[in-house]
Amino acid sequence: MTRKDYILLANTLRIAHNNAAHTKCQEAIWTVEQLASDMCSELKRDNTRFNREHFLAVVHGTKELHSHPSRNGVQS
Repeated sequence: MTRKDYILLANTLRIAHNNAAHTKCQEAIWTVEQLASDMCSELKRDNTRFNREHFLAVVHGTKELHSHPSRNGVQS
């Protein structure tokens, strides 16, 4: 997979997470959270350099969609 693919997946989950949060439906929020977590496990299996924390931060909106994960504590 390319970086573009990871961005596409993260953005799709981000939209779903925002929609679930907007409706305040706890079941929908939980479902998106679980899906994102499960997806991270599969992405890590596909790419050992995959950064779960960064991906989830993008999904939750605490990191920008096109941001890069930190390397040795330095954010790029």
